[in-house]
Amino acid sequence: MDLSVVLIIVIIIVLSIILAAIGAYVVIHSADEKETVLPQIDVSGQYAVLVKPAKESLSKVKPSSDEIKEWLASQPISEEEKASLLSQWEASLEETIKTIDEGDKNGTVTYRVIIGPRSSPFCNFMNEENYITREQIRNHSEILPPYVLGCDCKLVPKFPWENPGKAGWKPVIPENGMYRVPDWRNIA
Repeated sequence: MDLSVVLIIVIIIVLSIILAAIGAYVVIHSADEKETVLPQIDVSGQYAVLVKPAKESLSKVKPSSDEIKEWLASQPISEEEKASLLSQWEASLEETIKTIDEGDKNGTVTYRVIIGPRSSPFCNFMNEENYITREQIRNHSEILPPYVLGCDCKLVPKFPWENPGKAGWKPVIPENGMYRVPDWRNIA
């Protein structure tokens, strides 16, 4: 064999190896780019990795303690009653947050509201047979108690074995895209 033929064969082999290496490099790096997916933090449902905390959702739709104090200051009621109403509101809100946080840890996806006797006149947008999903809570946390000052409603997990049959599973449904939640400025 001639030296020039050997040289051409060596050059072809070296170029083939270089092109194969470039091809492998491109394939590996394009695969990494395809696998890079931005994490979704605000998701909901049973298979969610991380959901928006209940406290964050509720703080956007429920009045702050300062707002309540300001409104109560304008009402003709005793200081003891004002303090009691504010304390009840904060306790009810914390209990609701605790229930949802525990449910998120346990995988609870449906809840119901036990309507208290004092709050019953204000809660005509739902009844004892209604349930609320975690998805509804994420998107419309205004449907969670407390609803009014002095509210005695309580959020509890709703399990499939409770109230068997269709009567025990009625969703809370919005009217014209809105839930008819009472104005918090009422006193139960």
